[in-house]
Amino acid sequence: MKHKYAESDGTTRHVWDVERIWKLAEDLEPFEIHIEEIRGLDSVTWFYNGDEPTVRSVSRHAGRILNADTSLPPILTEDFRVFDGMHRIARHLMEGTSRILVKKFSTNPEPDLIEKL
Repeated sequence: MKHKYAESDGTTRHVWDVERIWKLAEDLEPFEIHIEEIRGLDSVTWFYNGDEPTVRSVSRHAGRILNADTSLPPILTEDFRVFDGMHRIARHLMEGTSRILVKKFSTNPEPDLIEKL
């Protein structure tokens, strides 16, 4: 899995292949939400497992945010977490956008990997 999304409950880690999520989300109908409904906006997202927010790593993410194609709706989990599109969401936040189009699963697809922690 090149691009992945993971959630952990402290004992188990669920991992999804984001490229598979893109395919599964193709037929989901985009709809508008208030950007503040998205969970994780105030969580550490890109820096974990020893990846420190250095100037270089922050600038790498800043570049991705500035180049993000906001015409593509982010893909959300059943509970409004972000499977794919956090850089696009960050750009919307920087631009002061309050409402955005998203695609959302009503039930999350089965994860590609389940690991015991």
